[in-house]
Amino acid sequence: MFKRMIKGDKKMFFLSFISVFLAMSLILLAATMLIQTDANHNARIKIDISEQSLIDAEQYFITYKINRLTSDLQFIYETLEKQFATAKDLKPIADIWLSYSNSRQVFDQIRYIDTQGNEVVRIDYSPDGAFIVPQEQLQNKKDRYYFQQTIVLDANQIYISALDLNVDNGAIELPINPVIRLARPVFDQNGIKKGIVVLNYAAKDILTQISSIAAGTYGEVFFLNKDGYWLMNSKDASTEWAFSYNPDSTVKFPNYYAKEWKLISAGGNGTMTTENGYFRYTTIPLDSIYRTNKSSFQVNSKIENWYIVSHIPVSTQPGSYPSSNLFDLAHASIRQYALLYAILFFFSIVLAGFITSSRTRSKEVKFFSEYDVMTSAYNRHAGISKLSDLYRSLSKSGCSMSVCFIDINGLKQINDTLGHESGDELIITVAKTIRAVIRSNDFLIRLGGDEFLIVFQNIDAAQAEEVWSRIVVEFEKINQAEHRKYKISVSHGIEMLSCDLDQVLDTVLHQADAKMYDEKRKIKSNLQIIREDQ
Repeated sequence: MFKRMIKGDKKMFFLSFISVFLAMSLILLAATMLIQTDANHNARIKIDISEQSLIDAEQYFITYKINRLTSDLQFIYETLEKQFATAKDLKPIADIWLSYSNSRQVFDQIRYIDTQGNEVVRIDYSPDGAFIVPQEQLQNKKDRYYFQQTIVLDANQIYISALDLNVDNGAIELPINPVIRLARPVFDQNGIKKGIVVLNYAAKDILTQISSIAAGTYGEVFFLNKDGYWLMNSKDASTEWAFSYNPDSTVKFPNYYAKEWKLISAGGNGTMTTENGYFRYTTIPLDSIYRTNKSSFQVNSKIENWYIVSHIPVSTQPGSYPSSNLFDLAHASIRQYALLYAILFFFSIVLAGFITSSRTRSKEVKFFSEYDVMTSAYNRHAGISKLSDLYRSLSKSGCSMSVCFIDINGLKQINDTLGHESGDELIITVAKTIRAVIRSNDFLIRLGGDEFLIVFQNIDAAQAEEVWSRIVVEFEKINQAEHRKYKISVSHGIEMLSCDLDQVLDTVLHQADAKMYDEKRKIKSNLQIIREDQ
């Protein structure tokens, strides 16, 4: 048993380490998760404020830029209207528009187109400044959608196109040139329609500024049209303008974030956090923005809404929107305080070592106080005490119990002839053999020297004799197989205790002892312990 206890130290150490480390880790995890929760809350507030400021800045800038466009169109229209009233020569108009284009620097083209779709005056803007396009380079635009939708309007109506890529000679202009077209019909002093004026607003002006502001985001910023197509994607420019190349393109925000788009496209502004991340959004209602200058004209085209969306993935990684998920919080806490867990790990090893050492010493003390070191049987004091307790509870644990007194024959002769090592070997062999045969609930007591007591629980004397017979058979097997210099011989005496008999424990033990000595006297008369060939 002592050897088994020593072998169990590794298991005890491992269990102690696991218990200490897990208990202290859970306490540390709870504390660090509280700290991390508070830190994440503050981080979310900081991000919310920052992203709201960014969205507000984007909205203000877009509103400011777009709001001026109808005023620009009104100015261009009025200059042409006055010229019709005073003279037929349009050269002064071209000069005014040239100067205006250079001043504003946001109009790719300012044009007057007659009722047949022919460009009459056209001012183009280039990196080197505005210039008047020569007559021979002017084109007919009667098939273009903006001409067809504007030429039919009344005097107080204007047309505003969606934001898309400019098409020149039937192909998308390269490098790409995002534009918004504003147009209205022109009438002379007699109310006769003379054509239309068209402004091609270079929307790169807005997009560049949106991208610049978006650089301050924690995640990515999307600028979307009414159908959810990307007009600007700060993370992936390859998704932009997909509808201009293919009207049925599936590369659009709703196909990636369907649930989020349902809420965003409903209008207004707000925030949401889904499995796809944190979203802050606002709607830019162009219809109301175009009319904020309180002009008397009527916008005759269906003006789309635009949407500005800030998106930040939710995770525990830096630069992300801090997660409130308990698993994510635990993961972040462990990563954040990894050094503390490492210190705790080594501390748990040391503490487990102390616990194991203390428990081992306690077991050793207990072992030496209860067991015989040589045979691992109970010592006299502990064994008799256990037997007494068992005897007092006899009616509860069973109604019968048997005790077997045994004495090793010839031990003194073996010690004197072969030495005490052989005598110790004999004692150990006898005890080991007995413990191997008896049941797990039976036990062996070493009374001293060569005397032992076997306690058989819940069996009578006859059954105990059967067990003893099996023990004797094992002794004979050893005598025949191992060819020791001596023979194993043991005398025994069995007596039964029963709950229905008025018995005294000491008396029963003396009776068993007497039986053992009777057998010993008979055996000794013909016993030869030391083998003759020694």
